[in-house]
Amino acid sequence: MKDKGFTLIELLAVIAIMGTLGVVITISLTNTLENNRQENCETFVKEVEDAACVYAELHKDECSRENCSSISVDTLIKEGLIKSETDACTNDDININEVVSVTWDTDGEKHCEYKGIREYER
Repeated sequence: MKDKGFTLIELLAVIAIMGTLGVVITISLTNTLENNRQENCETFVKEVEDAACVYAELHKDECSRENCSSISVDTLIKEGLIKSETDACTNDDININEVVSVTWDTDGEKHCEYKGIREYER
């Protein structure tokens, strides 16, 4: 008489393999999600910095090195250069009180740096 079915050892082997695959997939997915969050944060920061440089360029007649050295996020939103949505780095509302620092080098080239971002998220 032949028994049909799987032995206990075979079932345990399949469960162990499935468990291992589950762990590997979970770790891979977690790393992918973290990398995606980091990329979204970096893209958001770059967009805010670019918006500040565009603002300084649009208002170059009234912007000198002194009076446009810091531009608030609120100003960028009011000018329509960025949308007032969530901060991709914190997943909270954008803090409109944060500023973007605008500096000029000796060649007159502008450099914009978003001061609101924390070092960890850079």
